[in-house]
Parts: sequence; C-alpha cells; structure tokens
Amino acid sequence: MNGLAKRIELLFRRERFAADLDEEMSFHREQREKDLVAQGMTPEQAGVAAALEFGNATRLKEQSHEMVGFGFETVAQDLKFALRQLRKNPGFAATAILILALGMGASVAIFAFVDAALIKPLPYPNPTRLMDVTESLALFPRGNLSYADYLDWKRMNNSFSSLDVYDQIGFGLQTPSGMEPAHGERVSAGFFRTLGIRPMLGRDFRDGEDVVGAAPVVLLSHGTWQRRFGGRADIVGQTVILSGVAHTIIGVLPEDFQFAFRGNGEFWEALQPTRECEKRRSCHDLYGSLSFSIRTRIVGKARA
Repeated sequence: MNGLAKRIELLFRRERFAADLDEEMSFHREQREKDLVAQGMTPEQAGVAAALEFGNATRLKEQSHEMVGFGFETVAQDLKFALRQLRKNPGFAATAILILALGMGASVAIFAFVDAALIKPLPYPNPTRLMDVTESLALFPRGNLSYADYLDWKRMNNSFSSLDVYDQIGFGLQTPSGMEPAHGERVSAGFFRTLGIRPMLGRDFRDGEDVVGAAPVVLLSHGTWQRRFGGRADIVGQTVILSGVAHTIIGVLPEDFQFAFRGNGEFWEALQPTRECEKRRSCHDLYGSLSFSIRTRIVGKARA
C-alpha cells in the first residue's frame, strides 16, 4: 500500500517528488563525505570520492522514476514521437488509420454475429428445445429442404412438437412516392409459435393461411411499423401492396424480436408454395426449424 501511495503521489506531485529526491541524495552524499573526512581525507578528496561512489546523479534520478513511477513518462514520449511521425507522413498516416479502421470494423462485425449466433442464448422462451433442420443429400450433407419433403415430414411427425420452414424474399413496396425495395421473409403458419413469439399488436398467422389460394397476410417488424407507418395503433387491418399484391397487415412483432438468420426482415409473409421450385420435390429452397419436448425421444435424420 505504501508503494502504491508513492506511485500515485508521483503522478500528481512530480515537482515535490523531484525536490525530495534531490534532498535525499544530497543528504546521503554529505553523510558519506563526513565519513571519509573522519577517516583522514581532506574535504576536497572526500567530496570527489563520495561523488564517484554515488555515480551519475541524473541516471540515479531516472532509475528512481522508473522504479517508483508507472512508466507513463515513457509511454507519453513514445506517443508524442508517433504523432510527430504521422504528421510528417500524412499519406502513410491515412493508410494506416484506414487499415486499422477496416480491421476493427470487420472484427466487431464478425464478433457481433458469433456473439448472436453462438455465444448468447437464443432470445426465445425455450431456446434449448429449438433445432435447425437440414436434409442430408449426396452432394450436400446439410442441404435445404424441399417443400414436398417438408409436408411429408410434418404429416408423419410423431416426435417433435412442431416443424416449420422459412425463406427470404425481396418485395417491391408500393408507397405514395413510388416503388421501394423491402426485405421480406416467407414463413409457414406455425413459425412464430415454434419460436414462442407472440405479436405485440394484432395476431399471429392462422393455420391454413400458408396454402395456395388463401388471402395474402403479413406481419410487420417493429422497426418497419415505426419507420414506414409511424407506429400507428390502427395499422392492423390496413392493406399494403407488396410486389403488386395487396396484403392485409394482421400484426406487429415485438420490439426485441430477433432472428439472426434473417435479421433484416421487414415484412413477414405467410409462405404459400406458389414458386415453380416448390412444386418439385427435387428443388430444395427452404430452411427448417423445429421444436421438441424435453420428454420426447428424438429420432430421424434432422441435424442441428
């Protein structure tokens, strides 16, 4: 504690420390001179001998600062030197700063994804009961699902609480100022129930709204509701034109809802298998997720 106190004192009372150090060094040198005089030397001889024994006074002061201080003086000197060099070479400085900024930005982005996808628990009520589902194909050990396989798995399912699929889509949003691009997601009717998510406003998809011929309905992300619709409380039941098709807004997702694989989704549409690809079992364009009960024995080739 005494050593720590001296270090802190040195930071804020440098002049006092230097004066005390000079006084202490002078005292010891004078005492040594007196001892040498007592041994028979003249005062002049004693002064020279004492000075030789003590050595370089400046170096002794520097060593005292290094031992007692935190080393901030050296760091400050190095920093000043680096700044002078950067000022003399602005081109090199700009390049170095740009490379550091890009490196830090990439590192932060990668860590953010890893943190969200691997480190943090999934932001759902029962994250340990959720699994990602893939098909095992000859060329792709972890392949996407075909719509026909999804229907068969769902019909024959006796092990899992639920099985749902999702996919990404781009919409052309009709606005008063013209057409604007918007990120969208297509999900089966039970997707949010599988995740354990309830809309904060309005309702969830109902069974049957994800079949061909059902009225097009859509859920809004909280950010889209605020940004594009001004957070209107009467938004439920309103119509929005997406890629030329009128969709009824049935609800708004919670503000804290996250889905890392499709984090930028603005409009969440009930997935109706209208694509030509989804009419063929050989076409694999969907992603799967399932929920299971702790007491259920998991069977099959679903891979997490």
